[in-house]
Amino acid sequence: MKTLPLATSVLAAAAMLPLPTHAADPITVSVGGWVRQYFFVADQTERAGEDFNAAGMFSEAKIAMDGRTILDNGMTVRAYLRFNAEPRETANLDEGFVEIITSLGRVRAGERAGVNYSIIGEPVPQAFLTTYEEVVGDAVMARNGITLRDAFTFKRFTGNALGVSYQSPELAGVQVGVTYHATPRSWEGPVNKALMPSNAVDVTALYEGDYGYGTYRVAGGYFHSNSRTGGNDGVEAWNVAAGVTYGGWELAAAFMDVMPASGLDEEAWTVGLFYAIGPVQLSADYREVKRRAVAGLNAFEFTDRITLQSAYKLGPGISVGLAGFYGDQTDATGFEWDGGGLLSGLKVDF
Repeated sequence: MKTLPLATSVLAAAAMLPLPTHAADPITVSVGGWVRQYFFVADQTERAGEDFNAAGMFSEAKIAMDGRTILDNGMTVRAYLRFNAEPRETANLDEGFVEIITSLGRVRAGERAGVNYSIIGEPVPQAFLTTYEEVVGDAVMARNGITLRDAFTFKRFTGNALGVSYQSPELAGVQVGVTYHATPRSWEGPVNKALMPSNAVDVTALYEGDYGYGTYRVAGGYFHSNSRTGGNDGVEAWNVAAGVTYGGWELAAAFMDVMPASGLDEEAWTVGLFYAIGPVQLSADYREVKRRAVAGLNAFEFTDRITLQSAYKLGPGISVGLAGFYGDQTDATGFEWDGGGLLSGLKVDF
């Protein structure tokens, strides 16, 4: 495993050192982003002394700049920056990277999730919400150590930590990729392995094909990061995802097995069904996670949730939606907490 980061760096360096060339096209810069506004009502189990307001709101705003040029040898060079446009955010830059795209694949370096997230994307289709947003999980108070945010891709371990990745072109329906992060945390500069986890590696492969009535895909990946010296924050994990389309229908499922150095092993799975006709989209998905509450003991925490969603496209980049959700959480003592509600919202992408 220690040789893989070196091999990744050599591979990236080789791809970034083409023969001398010049830009055939001027650098073009496009500006975009999105605004999300959600309103929800929810009812959930409360502890003594708690008194949750049944109504609440979420909002998100991002601004992105994308600059690229095509060199005279056909190589594309791209730089991307995405910023949080809300003053309550603790970090201004949400994502920033540069990449070189050739017929041999793409090499990317910077602040972005690894190839597992890039290749798998949404583990199951959703009509209105996305795994990235996970606003339903934020509308219900967490009662155990389980998170459903990015629960089925390796983005949950690294976020947008600095890293370098290589993603191959598609060949006979097969695509592979590898990402290396010096540390899975948001950190710049030398990494003290005695104080923080280090050397995170994500390897993922995808196969896509088609049949007479639609398409199908199967993807899988492996992740490993080292613990800090004397720590237990390292992680080993693997995941699989599969999906099939038939006309306006799509059925997909995903599974992830997480084996942290702490011994609090976790298994998560999800399945979802999606249908689209014209400007209307509908979906239903179910997810379930089981996590060991105490290392070495048969005491477990559970979380499950079912979500029904609908969305209507008002125009290019503009959609409204409605989602209903219900879920249970079981804490380490075996006590069960439930919660459910409705969520509506407006999305504007530009």
